[in-house]
Amino acid sequence: MKAAVNASPLIYMTRLARLDLLEQYSEVVVPPEVIAEIERGITSGHSEALEVRRLVEGRRLRIVKVRKVRTEWNLDPGETATLALAVQQKADEVVIDDRAAIAVAKYLGLRPVSVPFLLLRERRSGGLTQEAFEAALRRLLSEGYYLSAELHHRLNEAGRG
Repeated sequence: MKAAVNASPLIYMTRLARLDLLEQYSEVVVPPEVIAEIERGITSGHSEALEVRRLVEGRRLRIVKVRKVRTEWNLDPGETATLALAVQQKADEVVIDDRAAIAVAKYLGLRPVSVPFLLLRERRSGGLTQEAFEAALRRLLSEGYYLSAELHHRLNEAGRG
C-alpha cells in the first residue's frame, strides 16, 4: 500500500517516537515542499527534521516532485503538494491532519487518514496494547494535536472493540 504524507503527521509521529507507523505502507512518498517545511524547523530548534532526514537517507521516505500543483484550494503549499502527489502517484492513502485538506482529499477521491487513525490501525493489528494506544492519544493531545472530546472517546472505544 502506498501513501503520500504531509509534514504535520511526520512531525507528530516524530514527537510520539512513532515513525514506525509508516511501516503500515510498502511505499511512502513526500513532495519536496514537505521536506522543506520540516527542514525549516531545524533553525527553530525542532529536532523532528533530523529524524525525517534519516528516513529519507534510509530510503524509507521517497521524495517525489509534483508535476502540477493546483492552488485554488487555499491550503498551505505542503498540503497542496501532498494532495497533488497523492493523485499523481495514485496513492492508496494520504496521511494528512488538517481538516480543510482532509475535505479536499475526499473531494479528489483520495483516502485521507490522520495520525490517530494510524495509531488505531496499529492497535487493531495488535501492535499496541489498549493502554499504549490511549497513552499515545494523550501524548498527541499534549503535543498540541486537536481532537474533539467526542472523537477522542470514540477512538478509545474503537481501540477496545
